[in-house]
Amino acid sequence: MHCINCGHEQSEGKFCAVCGVVLGDILIEGEQTRNRSSARYNQQSNEYIEKVKNASKMYWNYFLNYLRQPSLALKQGEKEFLNGIINIVTMAFIIGLFLFTSMKRVASSFLEASHELSFTSVIGSSLLFVFISTAIIIASLFLTIKFLGSEHSFKSIAGIYGTHLIPSTFLVLISFILLLLKAYTYSNFLLSFALLFAFFIIPLYILIKLLTKAEEGIDPLYCVLAYIVIFGIAFSIYLFLLEGSLIVDVLNGWMVGKL
Repeated sequence: MHCINCGHEQSEGKFCAVCGVVLGDILIEGEQTRNRSSARYNQQSNEYIEKVKNASKMYWNYFLNYLRQPSLALKQGEKEFLNGIINIVTMAFIIGLFLFTSMKRVASSFLEASHELSFTSVIGSSLLFVFISTAIIIASLFLTIKFLGSEHSFKSIAGIYGTHLIPSTFLVLISFILLLLKAYTYSNFLLSFALLFAFFIIPLYILIKLLTKAEEGIDPLYCVLAYIVIFGIAFSIYLFLLEGSLIVDVLNGWMVGKL
């Protein structure tokens, strides 16, 4: 028998010959402790799984609701900030999956020797590229709308824009499914349209919708022009800084794969 208290080994007896502790009580207490720890772990695991299920259900309802009527987000603003950010990350992740899968069809020699094409590197680069691009769009919208004296906060604009990306997220998902089905022409066209829709059409739509609600301020035409200038300058600087990075090589590889 083994004494848990001091570690002494003996063949028989209820008490430890060294420390005198009752061996049976120690064993029972140890077993009870393990049972309590196991029960707490199972309870925490069940609570975590339940939270994940509830969060997934809430996001799915949010996704379907705004997929049918994206413009409802204009009335919600900051209330959909977190869901908007989650949707941006979701779209970026699917884009990363698309690019990684597509790049597998392109010769590995296309990439620079310093860039290793791996799942994590492509996904990480895609997440960073989309997140910074959307941040530039949101900041450009925020600054432009400020010219009108609007009370929309940065979080409000982020929630509105992120929610309006739901149709684009859906299109990106369909394009990825088509890629897996080897419908390369349709998948590339759909992804190109989804990116054009997300980065250029949706911001202008949101800006115009918000401008129609403004009763005074700068003429809407000049506000649209101001947005185009702000976004154009900021995005051009960003693309210049990306020169030679992995995401540029991946996007170039995708473009080659389209041909």
